[in-house]
Amino acid sequence: MPCLNSNQVCIDLNALKHNLAALKVRLKGSSAGVMAVVKSDAYGHGLLEVSRVLESSGVWGLGISEIEEAASLRNAGIKLPIVLLSGICPGTEDDVARLDLITGVPDLFMLDMLEKAAARAGKRLHVHIKVDTGMGRFGLSQSGLEMVVRSRASWPHLEFSGLYSHMSAADDPEDPFNAEQIKRFRAMLETAGSCGWNPRFVHLANSAALIHFPETHFDLVRPGIALYGLYPGSPPEGPSFLQAVMSFKSRVVSIRDVPSGYPVSYGHTYRTGRPSKIAVVPVGYDDGYLRSMSGRSQVIIKGTRCPVIGRICMKAMMVDVTEVNSPRTGDAVTLLGSQGGEEITPAEMAGWAQTIGYELLCLLGTRNRRHFKGGE
Repeated sequence: MPCLNSNQVCIDLNALKHNLAALKVRLKGSSAGVMAVVKSDAYGHGLLEVSRVLESSGVWGLGISEIEEAASLRNAGIKLPIVLLSGICPGTEDDVARLDLITGVPDLFMLDMLEKAAARAGKRLHVHIKVDTGMGRFGLSQSGLEMVVRSRASWPHLEFSGLYSHMSAADDPEDPFNAEQIKRFRAMLETAGSCGWNPRFVHLANSAALIHFPETHFDLVRPGIALYGLYPGSPPEGPSFLQAVMSFKSRVVSIRDVPSGYPVSYGHTYRTGRPSKIAVVPVGYDDGYLRSMSGRSQVIIKGTRCPVIGRICMKAMMVDVTEVNSPRTGDAVTLLGSQGGEEITPAEMAGWAQTIGYELLCLLGTRNRRHFKGGE
């Protein structure tokens, strides 16, 4: 019986270092530091491995979403500033103090929780105030910001060190709402200043804004998806300056010859149009290869693109290898990445799945064995 544990995600840490360096070049001499976003297991690329490389490469700090991620980083010896970008849940405020974290604060209730935790711990905790400039997700309004700034003395154990927001459409640089968000953010900065607060760290730029809107660089930038080699939105004109960090490989576990008109997979939604060679690859939606790609996606075998046919199963897919030169069981299969002059990118795969590359990288990276190379 063939071994079905042949799937492997490869994480190229040298490509990660390349992307960080390339993004720093886009800062064009700005003094802005880099808060590398490593939430959700570094977008499926491996929280600890990625964070160690980023720490050694000189980033200012790390952006995460969950207290468990912060604990993992601290337990692994990461000393960088760690920012909880989406705030905290009630009951985790003492962990913030214990782990020496910076909390993004989108509401008053969170300030009260952190003040009590800081007082219990006998220390001052740093907070970055989040304002909503049009994302409609987290953040204080302009009036809410003014109230907080004027009342800072009400939280004596908190150090108000940052102000930030998040852009909702920077991946489309032609969207006029980008200018509106930047204008709103500047107005909130002015509000803070008029109330006597000049935050040390001001940050607005995600990956897309870092690339497209240099006026958003301020004191920190927050690249996420671009670190992992995926452009947010359409890539800029000219040669690509980012390298894919993740690839996904498997192997053929079975090949059979079938006649014309032969049904393939559940519901026989596909029938062969000629005598064909059909390969089975042990990858399915349980491995993060979405069922929505059925009948749309391709893989690379022996340098040849091959269509995935029929419905993708939980742990298997069928591939038409009729055009491959002497296909055999055990042949390497590239589902994401390069082989023999052909390449399947996250953006192409996302198009097949009718989703975004972010989702696929998270799924593939967390559902399969990861192999790390480079990064020394």
